[in-house]
Amino acid sequence: MKKWVYFIAVLLLALSCVGQRDDPEPGPEPGSESGLPSDIPGESGAYYRRSLVLDFTGTWCVHCPKMEAAIEDLQARRPGRIAVVSVHCMPSDKMAVIPLSDDLAKRFGVVSYPSAVVDLDPSSLVTTPSATLLEAACKSLLEKRQEAAGIRVSSTIKDDMLEVTVEATAVREGSYSLHFVVLEDGIVEAQTGSSSSHVHNNVLRSWHDSEPFTSAAGGDCFKWSAVTPASSGGRIVAFVCRDGLVDNVSLYSCGVQTGYQYEN
Repeated sequence: MKKWVYFIAVLLLALSCVGQRDDPEPGPEPGSESGLPSDIPGESGAYYRRSLVLDFTGTWCVHCPKMEAAIEDLQARRPGRIAVVSVHCMPSDKMAVIPLSDDLAKRFGVVSYPSAVVDLDPSSLVTTPSATLLEAACKSLLEKRQEAAGIRVSSTIKDDMLEVTVEATAVREGSYSLHFVVLEDGIVEAQTGSSSSHVHNNVLRSWHDSEPFTSAAGGDCFKWSAVTPASSGGRIVAFVCRDGLVDNVSLYSCGVQTGYQYEN
């Protein structure tokens, strides 16, 4: 009798394990080691999504350091997900790129400083230095676009010139365009509202746009290259737009080549 009870218990235990598997090992957090997510696609195959924040600022602006702090708070809330471009405005600011910075301010309806715009959407304009407001704008735009296009960048430096190639793969229909900006970090310059030795990062040095790739379909891949002086900065922020708004963003050091990045 005991043998039969033992046999039935073993059989029930074996049947309970059928179809089960060990829980997978949790993957590393995106950007936990190199600052970039894995190039190996996750189970969904979805591309890693980032948001682009344009920070309209100036060394003459007493409240602009508050927006800078709010954006840093936003980056802490959404690690690895936020690319920042600091657009210095007005000719009195040595870091302003005239007329580019003035044109961008007019394009997005910037009439007061500080101001920030998310994903090149004029309706996202934020004029109050608040990480909460910025995060709400990021989340709203991410929810609207759902899955994003994949994007990757390669760049080479030769004879003081930087050649950048941006490639993207669409996940749905639309009119796409490719872009990259060159940024500079670590500029020490007096800042009203801060100090005479304020360190400025993410400073816009140049902006480059492709011609549109119209009538693209999901799965289509498109590529574009441009050349700019290498001395104009040290980092690249590349982005792909769909129907005029940012669909995805990538950021790298100059001279780096990378693959597509996926959600872990």
